[in-house]
Amino acid sequence: MFKIRNEVKIALLALVALGLGFWGFKYLKGQNVLSTSKTLYVRYENVDQLRPSSPVFIKGFQVGMVKDMYIDKADDKTIITVLSIEGDVDIPKDAIASIIGLSLMGGKAVEILILRPCDGDCAKSGDYLQAGSKSLIQSLLGDPAGFDAYTDRLKRGLSINIDSLAKANPDGMASALNALDHSLMNIEVMTNRLNQILALNEQSIRTITGNFASISGTLKANDKNIGDAIANLTALSRQLKDAGLDQTSKKASSAIDSVTLSLRALRGTLATTTGTLSRVDTLAQNLVRGKGLVGKTLTDEELYNNLVSSTHHLQLLLQDIRLQPQRYNTVRLKLFGKNKSKYANPLDDPAYQLLIDSMERDYSKKLKN
Repeated sequence: MFKIRNEVKIALLALVALGLGFWGFKYLKGQNVLSTSKTLYVRYENVDQLRPSSPVFIKGFQVGMVKDMYIDKADDKTIITVLSIEGDVDIPKDAIASIIGLSLMGGKAVEILILRPCDGDCAKSGDYLQAGSKSLIQSLLGDPAGFDAYTDRLKRGLSINIDSLAKANPDGMASALNALDHSLMNIEVMTNRLNQILALNEQSIRTITGNFASISGTLKANDKNIGDAIANLTALSRQLKDAGLDQTSKKASSAIDSVTLSLRALRGTLATTTGTLSRVDTLAQNLVRGKGLVGKTLTDEELYNNLVSSTHHLQLLLQDIRLQPQRYNTVRLKLFGKNKSKYANPLDDPAYQLLIDSMERDYSKKLKN
């Protein structure tokens, strides 16, 4: 049975990757190498921020992309734009390639305006088309004449004034004025009622004002007595402060609080110590019973045998590194083909004989036990 080698698979994969990379690079530049296309040229005085890879439309249908742009070396002012038209699209030579805006957020494209059908006079690869441009409003709304019609209609719709509203609905305007008149009359009535209330209660307001004046005079007449009472209270407070009763009570309270905190701390320490001793005792019992990772390590005989075996294999590896260092001091990388190296057991090595003797002694001790 035929079998594809790894070298052939790698070569095929590399070729496919290169092909996809080449196609993607051309596609980003506006060229589709998998389809037939023709190249047309347009001379623009101003490209208005048109970029390569911008789409090319015919009545909203994309027929290609902008392939390249460069300044004409003949005059160093005209910008030649290269259009790549895909498929079998017939474009007359007198078609106009206008630069349009795609949206309010920016972006430009090329729209080809076909004025007449292509009757045997179609543009071929290398021909030049006529240049044109459209503003953003023209690109979004189309013909400016249609835009003027929209503005005229809007003006006619907004030309209605207040007089026309009054003529069209006189009852509505009259009712609004009557409602405003009634509101003003209600405000006037409320103001008159407020004045009447103040006039009827004028005597009561005067009596309340006289009572406030009498209380103020009484307080003023007894000003000296009130001052003497405040002075006596101040002297009594000073005497209590000089006696130091407040400091003594504060010291006693502080001492009691300190003793209480000490007792609480001692109780917590005892509880913590008891819990720690209990956990230590439980841990020791688990170790003796062989529970947990450490307990199994101390009591599992199979683990001991595996460690001894691993130690022997490690000794063999160190022995091979010591006898054959060239196997480990270089890195061999072989991409095509296989690289196998067999291990040769050095029977004549003295270290190997010592290892065999130690293994025999361990086996003998195990049989005796």
